[in-house]
Amino acid sequence: MASQFGPAGAPGWHRLDVAVLMRRRDGAVLVVASPDGWALPGGPVPAGSSPRGAAGQTLLRLALEPSLGRLLVQDFRSAGDGGTQVLVYDAGAWSTDLDGFTADGGSVRAAFCPVADLAARLGAAGAERAAAGLAALELGFLAELEDGLDATPGAVPGNGARPRRMMPDLPVSSPVLAAR
Repeated sequence: MASQFGPAGAPGWHRLDVAVLMRRRDGAVLVVASPDGWALPGGPVPAGSSPRGAAGQTLLRLALEPSLGRLLVQDFRSAGDGGTQVLVYDAGAWSTDLDGFTADGGSVRAAFCPVADLAARLGAAGAERAAAGLAALELGFLAELEDGLDATPGAVPGNGARPRRMMPDLPVSSPVLAAR
């Protein structure tokens, strides 16, 4: 059966969400408060909207210019409800000294989180997604995750090794990733 996207919880359907990865010039990553803690900014793709359009709306809700770069991460999380596909777009780097701000009439609380604190702030799934996005930016590829494991074709060329987790094995050639 072909994969289909539709209403969350509907049998045989996958939920489609988007997130944006915005950084401050010092490498800190923008996160937003949610009922479940903190997350990369984003949410479900409304019916009739494109993923890129939904990601742009996320930035507008934060009162930021909806200027998106390329797709960085495709993350599929399996679940009993059919699973969730999350697409993460590059939202660029913001030259600011702000540590946090509120938007959307005060209903959205956002903060810049140092890379070293992402795992504690975002939890395992969010931290894996953010780390994969940072690696994709650094190395110039599209990261594919399946249940938190690197499923990127050619991640290890010519090697049939099992997928690896993205978070612990990030390259440290950039100042952003070296802060970990």
